[in-house]
Amino acid sequence: MSYQRIIDEIRNGTADRRTVAKAMASLGLVMGAAPIMAPGVRAEIRQPLLFTWSGYEIPELHPDYIEKYGRSPDWTNFADTTEAYNKMRAGFQVDMFHPCTEDMTRLRDADLVMPLDTSRLAHWDDLFPVMKTQAGVMYDGEAYFAPTDWGNSSVIYRTDLVDAEESWAMMFDERYAGKISPPDTTSMIYAAAAILGYDMRNAPQDALDGPIADMLRKQRSLARVYWSTATELDQAMASGEIVIAYAWNETYKRLKEQGVPVAYARPKEGIWGWCCGLVRIRGGEGDEQAVYDFINAWQSPTAGKYLIEGYGYGHSNMKSFEVADPAVVASLGLTNPEDLMANSVFFGPLDPAVEDRYQKLWEEIQAGS
Repeated sequence: MSYQRIIDEIRNGTADRRTVAKAMASLGLVMGAAPIMAPGVRAEIRQPLLFTWSGYEIPELHPDYIEKYGRSPDWTNFADTTEAYNKMRAGFQVDMFHPCTEDMTRLRDADLVMPLDTSRLAHWDDLFPVMKTQAGVMYDGEAYFAPTDWGNSSVIYRTDLVDAEESWAMMFDERYAGKISPPDTTSMIYAAAAILGYDMRNAPQDALDGPIADMLRKQRSLARVYWSTATELDQAMASGEIVIAYAWNETYKRLKEQGVPVAYARPKEGIWGWCCGLVRIRGGEGDEQAVYDFINAWQSPTAGKYLIEGYGYGHSNMKSFEVADPAVVASLGLTNPEDLMANSVFFGPLDPAVEDRYQKLWEEIQAGS
C-alpha cells in the first residue's frame, strides 16, 4: 500500500486509524511534516512533536495551526496507546500525545504528563461540560487532558439477518454461532461483566476466574474471527460473513453509506462511550506556544466539522455541531449529542491492578485456556 493511497483512504473515509497505522508501519512511514513556513512565522521556532493515531495528523484536523505556521507540527504514529506508553516510558520524547481518558492513570503515575493552562485554551468554555468532567481530565483541580474527539462502542448488527433484543448479550448469542466478531481487545470482559451485573470497570477476581471467564470461553467457540482492523470488519459485515460485531461509529457510518442494512445498538445494559484528547508530555522541547496553538486548532469548530462529517465521531466543541452538515449529524444519531453522552457509560482510567487482571484473563482466553 502506497503512502498516497493511505492518505486517499483517510480523506475519503475508507480507512480506519488502526489499519493505517499498520500499513504505515510496514512501509516505515511513521513521521512527517512539511518544511514550509508561512510569511512572518519565525524560522527558528522549534516545531512540537505530536504522537497520535494514524489518520489524525491530517491538515483538516488543525487548519488554524497551518494558517498561523504554514505547516503541520512534526508527528509520529502509534498503533495503540499501550505501545505508545511503553515507548515513552523507554525514553522516546514527544511534546504532545493523543491518548484517551482510560490511559490517564498510568500516564500520571509515570509522571509523563504536565498540567495545562486552561486560560491559554481558546475553546475551553465551548466544550461540552461532560467532556471536562470525565474521569482522567482533571487532577487536584488542574486540567491535564484537553478533550478533542469522542464516540461510542456498541454492537453493530445486520437488521436483515438478526432478530434479537439490543443487548451486549448479542455478542454471546448461540443462534449466530460462526457469524459473531468480537474485537481483539479486553472489551469483551467489560461486556460479560455488564451482562452479569458486575461493575464492568472493576469486576472482582472471583467473577473473572468464574462466570466471566466461562462466558468468554463460550464466545470463543461462537466467534468467526476476533477483528483487529475496522476495514476487515466492514468487509465481513457487508458480505454477511459476520452479522453481529463490536464496532465504533466509523463502521456504522461507512456501512450505511454503502447501503448495507445495519443498526447500531443501544444495549439495555448501556451504550459505551470513549473520549480522547491531547496532553502535554513532560520534557518536550517544542515551542510551548505552538503546543497550545495546536490544541486550540484541534478543538476548533472547523476541525470538529471535519471530524464529524469525515470520520463519524463526535467532537468536544459544542459549536462543531452547529456548523456540521445537519443531514450527516442526523444520519449518525448525533442530533442530540448531550443526550447521547448522558446515556453512555464512558470508559475511564482503570486501577492498574484491575487493568493487569483484565489483560491476564484476555491473554489466557486468546491462548485457548
